[in-house]
Amino acid sequence: MKKHISSFLLLLFYFQIHGCIKQKQDSDQNTLSIIGEFHATWVRNFNPFSPQGVSRWATVSCIYEPLFIFNHATGKYTPWLATDYIWKNNNRVLEVSIRQNVKWSDASSFNANDVAFTFNLKKLYPGLDTRNSWDYLKKVVALNDSTVIFEFRRIYVPGFDDIAGQPIVPKHIWKDIPDPSKFPNESPVATGPYTEIMRFESQIFELGKNNYYWQNGKPEIEKLKFVAYPGNEQATLALINGEVDWAGIYIPSIDRVYVEKDIKHHKYWFSKTGYSTMLYLNTKNQLFENVNIRKAISYAIDREQVVKVGMNNYTSPANVSGLSGKMEDWHHKDFDLSENWVRYDPVLSNNLFDEAGYLKDESGYRIKPDGSKLTLDIIIISGFSDWIRSAKVISQKLNDIGIQSQVKTFDYGAWISRMQKGEFEMAIGWSQKGANPYVFYRALMSSKYVKPIGEISDLNWHRFGLTEADSLFYEFENTSNKKETREIMYKIQNLFIEHAPCIPLFAEALWGECNTKKFVNFPSEKNPYAVLAPYSDSGNMIVLLNIKKRMLEEI
Repeated sequence: MKKHISSFLLLLFYFQIHGCIKQKQDSDQNTLSIIGEFHATWVRNFNPFSPQGVSRWATVSCIYEPLFIFNHATGKYTPWLATDYIWKNNNRVLEVSIRQNVKWSDASSFNANDVAFTFNLKKLYPGLDTRNSWDYLKKVVALNDSTVIFEFRRIYVPGFDDIAGQPIVPKHIWKDIPDPSKFPNESPVATGPYTEIMRFESQIFELGKNNYYWQNGKPEIEKLKFVAYPGNEQATLALINGEVDWAGIYIPSIDRVYVEKDIKHHKYWFSKTGYSTMLYLNTKNQLFENVNIRKAISYAIDREQVVKVGMNNYTSPANVSGLSGKMEDWHHKDFDLSENWVRYDPVLSNNLFDEAGYLKDESGYRIKPDGSKLTLDIIIISGFSDWIRSAKVISQKLNDIGIQSQVKTFDYGAWISRMQKGEFEMAIGWSQKGANPYVFYRALMSSKYVKPIGEISDLNWHRFGLTEADSLFYEFENTSNKKETREIMYKIQNLFIEHAPCIPLFAEALWGECNTKKFVNFPSEKNPYAVLAPYSDSGNMIVLLNIKKRMLEEI
């Protein structure tokens, strides 16, 4: 009798354990783990207007949605909360058709009034308008529930890009917030596919599906999980161990380190953006006001070594225009090669510093005109091991020409705050991207985006403005003639080469890795419906809505 009871209890215990394991497997099968950004700890802020909120990957990638999503893989806009648009009155009025039958995550109806409210909120609180939308907008009104009219102060066709990508917030929630710039928005109400904060701790948070999402049957994945990783090394280990399903990490020797661990399921795709990763020089610094000094810094950099040591030869040295990959079609055919200041020429670099009065002392280090030693800092996001190694190569090359420099790392939040406020000397960072080089060069040279040190600038971190470039941007904004736009862009490109507002380092690559053991249909070179890189961009929503669960019998 005792034997039968023991056997029964053993069998019962087996089924309980088996059931728990199966339940955990089912649970894991419904949870997509993502690394879209590095942080040592999470801060519960999902404000789509604030730098802190935007730094939460989820804020603009799956919680709040824009009117249109620009797909970097196709180079085209996908209608989202808007279905169509038309220019009227000689490009002075943009009429946007708003999608119907969309609900907010609290079941309230979304309509054109929410869109108009979002843009007018930026007018009421200029601190939210980091891209200066109201410099060209005159009025934004909802004609009815399905139509919004954007009236422009002047013709500004590229304004569509900023309008299209603006995350839309619910009027019925935000109209009662006293100061939206300080609102942490800890429990967001939004239209995106994932809006429910199921769990939030300092090291991990989870998002659940929006039960009222407007795309029927999507998303297929029930839950997203975000674990705080401070850098590439920790994130890479988690990816290798199968703890992460989708990531955008720089991994040296990725075939050996990641793919060979599970050839069947470990995949990656490093697509090119068409633009360059930059070394930003703060032009409000007296040293970097001098264009010859900026070029001298560039001549001191051995980009071949930076690409080899820092970037594991995944990319290539930058072109002097800053344009690469698919954007090379915009290269001016008459480049002045004598102004090719992205080539490695330490002799010329030394001469330019000497001519500017920054001479070397007996120890071989350069001295400022006031007699103090010339020292410089390069700030980097902690954990960005590729940028850190690249910065160390640059620092050594600066040391070779007599400049003491050091690499300083900061958590992403501290780094982006310093960049936006102009509180740095030198820094490695990404560049703005668009369907053509207009957005790229505008962010680098438009005086309209130059803010005083301490004020947030979302675009022009290095504080460089050029009146001559402003006039060309104005010409570009007023024409849709393809021949005219190309000729104008060549002139803008020549100004960039002449003035070197910042220093292109290497062609920017988009890191993207995935583990297809539980989920399939990630973008790839063979299936490029979007880019694989999960960075803070609304284009990630296209991926999230296309990922599917692998059938259990296939696992």
